[in-house]
Amino acid sequence: MSTRRAIVTGAGGFVGGAIAAALARHGHAVTALDRSFDEEARGALARATLIECDLGPGTHLPPAELVIHAAALTTGPRALGITPAAHLRANLDPLLAVLESVSATPPKAFVFLSSSGVFAPQDGRPDLDDDAVPTGASPYAAAKLAGERIVPAALAGLCDAHVVRLGHIYGPDERSRASRRHLSPVALWRAAAAQGQALEIVSGDPRRDWTWAPDIGAALALLVDEPGGTTHRPIHLASPHIRHDSQMCALIAPGAPTREAPAQGAIKGPMIASQLSALTDFPWTSPENALPALAAGRRAA
Repeated sequence: MSTRRAIVTGAGGFVGGAIAAALARHGHAVTALDRSFDEEARGALARATLIECDLGPGTHLPPAELVIHAAALTTGPRALGITPAAHLRANLDPLLAVLESVSATPPKAFVFLSSSGVFAPQDGRPDLDDDAVPTGASPYAAAKLAGERIVPAALAGLCDAHVVRLGHIYGPDERSRASRRHLSPVALWRAAAAQGQALEIVSGDPRRDWTWAPDIGAALALLVDEPGGTTHRPIHLASPHIRHDSQMCALIAPGAPTREAPAQGAIKGPMIASQLSALTDFPWTSPENALPALAAGRRAA
């Protein structure tokens, strides 16, 4: 894995912060961008250069070999008190501003983080593999699907462009913030266990793909190092570790009581990782190793 100057937008959040911290741990010179960084984020990103800014017209990014656009608004428009159109603008305007900046000073590679949120519950057969056609219709899904088309078109002939869909992410430093109010099931189960409460398992005990957040940065670095340049379809970047909710709860709090919670509509199947030569031997951290590390306050297993 070669070292490089890397920029990560949205680095004050859970996923962007995990990526920026992992790249810095692996020796990359990381510039982390966000509107603000709380005290915990600043501590986790002690090895990175932090820049607080809005990504809007006139955005000028410093030169870098790798740009990862992780900035996103995942909290729904109703919870924020805004219109669906305003929600779309809040996700697409920063992306377009970043693309305009990198068009002037192109990096070697650009990564757009999309999401399994582009899929609707009926998508997949039953799992979400590379051939599954996304039909998600929420403002968030629409913005991510638009970004998947915009990024390759904007950067054609300028630099390698990679569209990467992430699935269920868990790990250290997960906190609620305005842009991402809903926590992962793992964070909710851990909180319930800490309070001596029953852990809620959704009716049907769904299977989910589970990716340890500290693994993502290293995986992305290997992906962009792979010869061949731009990937011509969205990549499903996920660990091979698929578990039922009940299995995750048993790892988090062995013997703890659980209770069934009604499903809020149909539940999507797990996202199946794309077969990528760059990640053939990647050591994805399993829940069996990650969850004890998380409980012990370690960042990696």
